[in-house]
Amino acid sequence: MSTTNPIESFFDKLAANWDINANDNLKVVGEYLKRAGIAKGQKVLDLACGTGVITGLLHSLTEEDVLGLDLSGEMIAHAKTKYAGMPGIEFMQGDFLNFEGGRYDAIVLYNAYPHFLDPVALSACFARHLSEDGFFIILHSFGRGRLKRHHDGLGPTISRDLEAPEEEAKSFAKEFDICLAEEDESHYLLCGKLKSK
Repeated sequence: MSTTNPIESFFDKLAANWDINANDNLKVVGEYLKRAGIAKGQKVLDLACGTGVITGLLHSLTEEDVLGLDLSGEMIAHAKTKYAGMPGIEFMQGDFLNFEGGRYDAIVLYNAYPHFLDPVALSACFARHLSEDGFFIILHSFGRGRLKRHHDGLGPTISRDLEAPEEEAKSFAKEFDICLAEEDESHYLLCGKLKSK
């Protein structure tokens, strides 16, 4: 399927081998998610879910339905195959910036934040789709140095270099109180709770 969106095209081409190349320590990811607030009973959106790398983990932590949303139709096709017949997990192809779905207790963006080129617009979308007291989690399984090397040469239509979490947090300050903003060589974490109205 052809598309004019360069990010969608980029990830469509990677989908077939995504899981082969994945090297995610889900136990460690789970600990970060729990520390950031993921808990039993929450309704979660797994944003930019890819092939569902952490969708099953989110479902096991919350014991609630999880929706995986991704721009890439090929990634979603692989996710649907991988999780076929598993209750409580659903996948949808679409652009979050135009998403018309419901509200969630938490939105998790794992290993995909640099591909959201307008963080202010992302913040507004987070706010639109979070329930009262809802929160977002941006998590990477490695730090900015490795992330920059990993994305080197992709160009500004596919990815952007990240600032320190405290700097990136400024893009979310209008709608969110920042709960966590930290990084080291092994992770990058930014979490914000929706401000009371």
